[in-house]
Amino acid sequence: MKLIKFININLFLFLLLTSCTNNCTDPVENETPNKLYPYEITYDEATFKHRRDALLNRVPDNSIILIVTNDIYNRNDDIDYAFRPSSNFYYLTGFDEPNAIAIIRESDGIPNESELIMFVENREGGALQWLGPVYGTEGAMEYFFADMAYNYEDFTTIVEDYVENDDVIYSNIEINQTVLEIFNEIGLQSLDLRELDETINELRKIKSSIEISAIQNAVDVSIQAFQEALKIIEPNTYEYEVEATFNYITSLNGCPNKAFPTIVASGPNINILHYQNNDRKMLDGELVMIDFGAEYGYYASDITRTIPVNGKFTNEQAIVYNIVLEAHKKAIANAAPGVSYYDLYWQNVEFIIDKLLEKEIISGVRDEIISSGRYRQYVVAGLGHCVGLDVHDPFPKQLNGDKILEENMVLAFEPHIYLFEGDQTVNSNYWKVSARIEDDILITATGSEILSSDLPIEIDSIEELMK
Repeated sequence: MKLIKFININLFLFLLLTSCTNNCTDPVENETPNKLYPYEITYDEATFKHRRDALLNRVPDNSIILIVTNDIYNRNDDIDYAFRPSSNFYYLTGFDEPNAIAIIRESDGIPNESELIMFVENREGGALQWLGPVYGTEGAMEYFFADMAYNYEDFTTIVEDYVENDDVIYSNIEINQTVLEIFNEIGLQSLDLRELDETINELRKIKSSIEISAIQNAVDVSIQAFQEALKIIEPNTYEYEVEATFNYITSLNGCPNKAFPTIVASGPNINILHYQNNDRKMLDGELVMIDFGAEYGYYASDITRTIPVNGKFTNEQAIVYNIVLEAHKKAIANAAPGVSYYDLYWQNVEFIIDKLLEKEIISGVRDEIISSGRYRQYVVAGLGHCVGLDVHDPFPKQLNGDKILEENMVLAFEPHIYLFEGDQTVNSNYWKVSARIEDDILITATGSEILSSDLPIEIDSIEELMK
């Protein structure tokens, strides 16, 4: 039996090898997506200390900053929504656990230097068993370099030691109802409380090299997700199948969150700007608009592509898409330090309206369409927004009401055209032929850099990738 078995195995190998000389191709490469890099968030003490010092130097003397993180929100019964720290709290402390408060004030005897006092959660007993360990007061000082740390539950008895009646308090306390109620209970609501966001927004507008690196990581994960999703799109695929691919790639790379709910809007859903149901079957001949952004280290990305479900743009789809593509390229080419965002916006509106009229896609008189505001039927949203810890990051106006681009800002530019079914000003051949293209842009010293340039944008490249 052993001899027969040996002969049979060798005969099998001989037949396999000889048949492969004529019929076998090279081994197929593993098509499973690879993890891009380990998910590692490094706490840089100097970065957070510099932010706190800079913020304190922006407020008047005798001011302190009292900043809270988000509350924990109940989903149902004993289940809570996943916690995410307040962006402003994280920006100043790097601390990402719930039940935390920070006081930032001038350090005694050291002008222009800030001092950090933290109130954080300590867990023991059942809470530790059910929810796991936390940094606690010792960790807040050891790992996050708080000058002093207290138990969160002791805030009511200790906060008055740090707050004087003549202090001006800059705070975001209204975002956390629990802390706001505590503040009112101990009679501190009569103090001079002022809004913090406007003061901190100027700092968050300009991104450090660490922030730009985190955004680039988020962009890279998003690009990988798009590349994988495009492989499965075909007629009769469901929108949620595409979303599942994005979820898989996000998890593969260790990213705990997406920057916003994924939009996979096909057919008539394409004209719903923030469509989120993702439950429709995509049909042959339709377009699908996909808006997705991974979040890496709490920093967002935001990319949109408009794709033909069957892998091939129709003539009308290609015409509209190419108008948006040309508008996209113009906006990026004109983006540079010192340029007004509003100038870019109006240049984009005028270009798109001119092209829609030229191609006889819409009817009307150009100047009347713009002056009357009718252009908003087709260009329904802005040209773009800043990206950072929030997908719509702060972009504060100047005193004259303008918004000026500056070096090391990151923006998402998203020119678009929406053509609605039944709109009598639109050629009926183009009803529901809408398109949006969005890329993340870094403003450099001399112009701009497309952080998401590795994701195809030209029609030929998209159609080739979908093959």
